Amino acid sequence: MVFVPGYSENRLPYGVFVIRALVMPRSRERDAETDVAAVVVDRRAGRALTDAVGGQRLAVGRTPGRKVTVFGYPDSREQRGERLMYCTGSPSATSDRKQNVPCPMEGGASGGPWLAGFDARAGRGGLVSVNSFGDTAEGGSVIEGELLGPVAAQVHDRAERLRTDRGA
Repeated sequence: MVFVPGYSENRLPYGVFVIRALVMPRSRERDAETDVAAVVVDRRAGRALTDAVGGQRLAVGRTPGRKVTVFGYPDSREQRGERLMYCTGSPSATSDRKQNVPCPMEGGASGGPWLAGFDARAGRGGLVSVNSFGDTAEGGSVIEGELLGPVAAQVHDRAERLRTDRGA
């Protein structure tokens, strides 16, 4: 697997980063709960991914209701996964660990970030969730994501240790 930051219509502005490791909660392996994971990528041309493109800060423990910007590469007829799309809205809690936000993105957007306090000029915000799945029930389209909490923080910390242990 690879990660291609900034991909758009066959353009690879920062190149291709090879994914070296996938980190997910142990509970996901056992019972398919907690839909969150992190990847560790190798350096490219001697540069770490965050040195090449920057990064987002992890913002765990944020409650739904405040505005987020949701990103993804949906496989819709118009885009076919070739362009980064986004929606902005205020999420609602759907359970103790999940939330959804109005957004018409279709399949293929999974794993895209939900950024709070997104600054479009800087391209930065706080990562508060990731796209898990979409639903078109009840007269509208929504995307659902985890409420990031202690498990997400543990996954992030494990990925960081792998990254720094191996110089990625």
